[in-house]
Amino acid sequence: MDPTSINTYTYELKKEHEQILVSKGLDIEKIVAFRRNIHEYPELGFEEYETQRKIKEHLISFGIQETQIVVTAKTGLVVDITGTGAAKDLEENELVKVAFRADMDGLFMPENNPDIEYTSKTNAAHMCGHDGHMATLLSAAQVLQKNTDKIPSNKTVRLLFQPAEEGLAGARQMIKDGCLDGVQEVYGYHNVPNFHEADVRVCEGSVMSASDMIYLTIKGKGGHGSAPYMIQDVISAAAAVHINLLAIRSRMIESKEHFIFTITKFTSGSTYNVFPDEAELTGSLRTFNEQARQKIHEKIRHIATTTAKGFNCECDVYIKPGYPAVVNHKEQTDHVRRVASKYLGDDKVSDREVPLTASEDFSYYLQQVPGCFFMLGSGKAGETTRLLHNSNHDYNDSIIGSGAYLFIRIAEDRLKFNILD
Repeated sequence: MDPTSINTYTYELKKEHEQILVSKGLDIEKIVAFRRNIHEYPELGFEEYETQRKIKEHLISFGIQETQIVVTAKTGLVVDITGTGAAKDLEENELVKVAFRADMDGLFMPENNPDIEYTSKTNAAHMCGHDGHMATLLSAAQVLQKNTDKIPSNKTVRLLFQPAEEGLAGARQMIKDGCLDGVQEVYGYHNVPNFHEADVRVCEGSVMSASDMIYLTIKGKGGHGSAPYMIQDVISAAAAVHINLLAIRSRMIESKEHFIFTITKFTSGSTYNVFPDEAELTGSLRTFNEQARQKIHEKIRHIATTTAKGFNCECDVYIKPGYPAVVNHKEQTDHVRRVASKYLGDDKVSDREVPLTASEDFSYYLQQVPGCFFMLGSGKAGETTRLLHNSNHDYNDSIIGSGAYLFIRIAEDRLKFNILD
């Protein structure tokens, strides 16, 4: 028997909005059991077949028909929950379909959580909280499906269970496969252990950075360590390239532009008495403005090649673009702020400590349709913070209800229905 079908865990309701969700049909213990099972058996990007199967099994158990569930991006799912209530007379520009997204993949890294019984038993680990994101969206699905009679029949909430967020751009494949067809707005969130439990951090414009990988290969002519005058010194050239690149921050880009450029790896040579033929510098660039991003790319290429030339060496520059910045739309960000403030409290919503210098492929959705991506605090007061991408991370089950509650409240607000009051 699938362990996710058993209510293995007892969960204590601590928040008013959790109690509201339970009163409207949420089986929180079943959801927590699902989350912990997924945590125990994580899968890597585009390999989430068992994760996909378990999600689908739960959706069907909620009463969602198989015809409402579409396999997308190989291991993802698109789920449409359409109302069964009386159709609504639509006003001009009134929304009829809004989407919410959760990512599904684990990270290729070990877990070090000996204090929990559901620690990973595969070669992956849910050290970014995607297990909790799925549990949140699944919670919203259960409550929405239980109350379709209160949703107009011409209104649809679309749920996007997306694979391969961790570096493989699963969002692009989801979009290619049609996940945004007919969608007028899209919303998502990421848990942040550094922020207090259930705090919402959001801002318009860039809320997460673009991320690029920088690879510099300096080529020269090696030789014996006793004859430096006969070689083309790639080590000195690479050191100078590194130092000169630091001027981009202080001299070449306006100070108002926030970005992080770091060289974190310098490799060259194999022994003490031989000058090598090559040296390699590797680093990353994180930016919030696409214009600044392209300008910095140009500066890196120019400085690296001309500096190396000064040492009679050459430099090959390869910049591997990562995800674009996650750029929130103003109107939809205002809606998230308003809804979160109304239902969680003004003191729980702010733009402090955002944008973040991490990156996310939710950016691709926001390039296609208006929407907003927000941060949801998962830190527990009085406990050591379990940072993202750290081997001791574990999602805080206490915010599953908070995320689901916000998703449903946003859906109610944007599609003009009410099921929670």
